[in-house]
Amino acid sequence: MKHFKEAIVYLLVGIGVGSFISLLSFTLNHATPSMKQFGLLMTMSAIMGLLSLIFEYDKITFITQLISHFILEMLTYGFFIWLTFGSAVITFTNIPTFVITYVIIFIYFRKQGRDNARRINEQLQKNKPKKSDSTNQ
Repeated sequence: MKHFKEAIVYLLVGIGVGSFISLLSFTLNHATPSMKQFGLLMTMSAIMGLLSLIFEYDKITFITQLISHFILEMLTYGFFIWLTFGSAVITFTNIPTFVITYVIIFIYFRKQGRDNARRINEQLQKNKPKKSDSTNQ
């Protein structure tokens, strides 16, 4: 049940981040997605969110997780952009946008993770029982 809940959280975060970026992109380009495009973009976002579960797998190094995640995300992005717009040209011309967006999102979540770890460590230090003088004798 724990893994199911974790997967749902990753799926929803993926949809949230993906829908924000996709709708922002449509807005900046003064376009309106069709229902098919919207459905494909939300499906892509959900899958991309689930792919982030790779960072929960402790048996491989972080760099292996990062490279695997990047490749899987880029393949998913390329495939769904091709399905959404039906053009290989659009797919390939959007790769730099994908890379820039990936880096920005990665930096944000990495910083957020470090901040959370710092807060947890501070709480642990505050709640740590202090040694009394009688135990030192």
